[in-house]
Amino acid sequence: MRIPAFLSVMLLAAIPPTCASAQDQFGAAVRLSGDDILVMKPAPGHGPSGVYVFTARGPGFERTARLFPEALQRTGESFGRSFTVRGGLLVVGAGDPATAFAGEVFRLDGAQWRRVTKLALSADAGDRTVVPDEFDFASLLRIMQPARRTVAFDGTHVVAAVTGSDPALKIFTRQGDGWRLPTAAPLPDGAARSGFGWAVATNGSAIAVGAPLTDPAGAVYIYEPAGGGSGWELRVTVEPEDLPPGAHLGAALAFDGEKLLAGAPGTAGASAGRIVEIARGAGTWSVTGELAPGESGAGDLFGISLAVSGDRMLVGAPGADKLSGRVFAFERSENGWTQSAVINPEDAEPGAVFGTSVAINARLAAVGAPGTHGSTGAVAVYRYSGNTFTRAATLTAGGELNAVTGGATRCTGGDAAQFSCGNVDLLSFLPIGDIGGEVGESLSDIWGWTDPVTGKEYALVGRTNGAAFVDISDPANPHYLGVLPAGATGTRDIKTYKNFAFVTGESRPPHGMLVFDLTRLRDVTDAPVTFEPDAHYDQVANAHNLVINTESGFAFTVGNSGGGQTCGGGLHMIDIRDPLNPTFAGCYTDTEGLVWKGRTHDAQCVIYHGPDTEHRGKEICLASNETALRVVDVTDKSNPIPLAAAEYPGIGYVHQGWLTDDQRYFYLDDELDELIHRTDKTRTMVWDMSDLDDPLLVAQYYGPNSSTDHNLYIKGNLMYQANYQAGFRVIDIEDREHPVEVGYFDTTPYEGDPPGFGGGAWTAYPFFKSGTVIVSSIHEGLFVLKPRIQKPVP
Repeated sequence: MRIPAFLSVMLLAAIPPTCASAQDQFGAAVRLSGDDILVMKPAPGHGPSGVYVFTARGPGFERTARLFPEALQRTGESFGRSFTVRGGLLVVGAGDPATAFAGEVFRLDGAQWRRVTKLALSADAGDRTVVPDEFDFASLLRIMQPARRTVAFDGTHVVAAVTGSDPALKIFTRQGDGWRLPTAAPLPDGAARSGFGWAVATNGSAIAVGAPLTDPAGAVYIYEPAGGGSGWELRVTVEPEDLPPGAHLGAALAFDGEKLLAGAPGTAGASAGRIVEIARGAGTWSVTGELAPGESGAGDLFGISLAVSGDRMLVGAPGADKLSGRVFAFERSENGWTQSAVINPEDAEPGAVFGTSVAINARLAAVGAPGTHGSTGAVAVYRYSGNTFTRAATLTAGGELNAVTGGATRCTGGDAAQFSCGNVDLLSFLPIGDIGGEVGESLSDIWGWTDPVTGKEYALVGRTNGAAFVDISDPANPHYLGVLPAGATGTRDIKTYKNFAFVTGESRPPHGMLVFDLTRLRDVTDAPVTFEPDAHYDQVANAHNLVINTESGFAFTVGNSGGGQTCGGGLHMIDIRDPLNPTFAGCYTDTEGLVWKGRTHDAQCVIYHGPDTEHRGKEICLASNETALRVVDVTDKSNPIPLAAAEYPGIGYVHQGWLTDDQRYFYLDDELDELIHRTDKTRTMVWDMSDLDDPLLVAQYYGPNSSTDHNLYIKGNLMYQANYQAGFRVIDIEDREHPVEVGYFDTTPYEGDPPGFGGGAWTAYPFFKSGTVIVSSIHEGLFVLKPRIQKPVP
């Protein structure tokens, strides 16, 4: 999906499209503190969100700290997108407005930044996180794209604003080494719809709050201390009449002494960006001037960011040059501000959004470009003299991984080629670029195929822009053969039947279901090849997942949307017994669902041979329907029969599961229970399916960390889980109701394994006869692994 992130919330711009959540967006915010450069990495693509600290060392800059709050490691919350630093104190706005905290405070002790406290919103905040009693689609949206918290600090007051449907403005006052409980400031009418709190600034005697979505051109609200020291009062609303509609005044704010500078980046029609100067006079605040560069035009977003230091000012224009971006430097004279330089990014790439954030002091300038390299992000650091800005460094969060081929890397001492592991060897690793992925692409589902003639094994890997085919018959030296293209953000799921791959996805134009004859891979001599599908089933537009029952020869698309026969998001049944001529066979639409009523997220469909004699020989689907596990008899495609709907305590999101070989037990994962704090460890539900009309929850398995679980499969007495940030996990289920972890391989070699679905292992495919397991890791690439399972110690 397109990543809304920081700019597109205001409909201003968007960093380039990627999968799921954005990768890192390193550089979304940047600040300077003496010789330290502090950079925000708000997204968890390559490790947890946090603030990275770089310190000048000779001509360059060395990373000296990464600040990840304790709560972040435990709950997987974003670390926010707003922070400010002053006088050796760093204040970071909380990323999740559902928490009972406004943000975190760090103090510079010598050369070390140390966490001092959280800013509690109320006296009884304790260490709690607010969770709704009833988890619904609105709650899901808040987790997927929460409101933001914005902070400002003047040395005495921390101002914390919360945007979104439940806005707030809280002011904390410093008291010795601590902070008083906050004072709540009154909100203007319509604050929930205006973007109120998108930007805040304070100089000690006034607080400015931006509301750039206020119709028609945005607004700035200015607060001053109330009489008698009783808090803060809203003194004036600044809405200049001469600004064009869509100016988005208040997108950025900075005090210049007693004057306020407000960005109005402008997105509508010919509305070019500008900086509006607002000053106090005669007991009120009013516009005293405007500033715009000659070279800036509509869509450049001039004014989305600004920073002032002494007689220097930087203003970002990240929309310039097809979102490559640029920054304008200004110098103050007795006649006011005058443009003194234009900073263009070297080797600019479209979508870098250079200038999204800016910072300047007497020696340095720093510019954030969070869209760089597929939204991993970067910060350009400049030393300047007069009007000349010279690039001194390019800062990144790191996390780039190199291919591992040429021979197996044994897991020794808990490590294999920088990846932590236990009883699982690394046969090889290919980064996304090595399997044809372009900058910004990510991986989704993975499946396998064994050529019945040659015995070769192949990995079928879902990429943002298609299905990649990789020959892993020599698992230490995998060979990328080519791609079956799909629309942008397209491929999500791949399954096989006979010698054909079936590929579904969600894209524009609609994806449909592609059919590809896998025997064509035998003839590839000049790799990589761009393949065409052998057939295209278009009676469903987009599908979130694909299920195939290889015994019956039927496919089932689920989470259908965008056109065609959606079956309400339920089971769209397709006869694929003639693979090149798929035909619609029927629908099953459920009564359950979270994202929408009737939606099935995933399923397993089998010809039942388990212990329930009443249903043997029937085609049964165990459907993960978001709010319940549904058992459905789909033998008669024109008349599916629901048999049972099973729920369990602490339900978050019924996601996916798999039957044991004897079909007595079903192991189910929940994709949200860790994230919404229904459990503090990765949890797998164990169901006894002896009576399909009455599934019985008999056990809950808890993993060793709090990572969100995604997909699981079972082969024999082992369960193979792909658990996002915790990577690949191997669970012994010989004692069906008492699972024990016996192996793991963490595909994300970064700090922590928090809950969340922004990165890490998507799927582990364990069904090759060779014992090889292939794993797709969203932002990393293709892992070829070999478990060495030992019996667990009793």
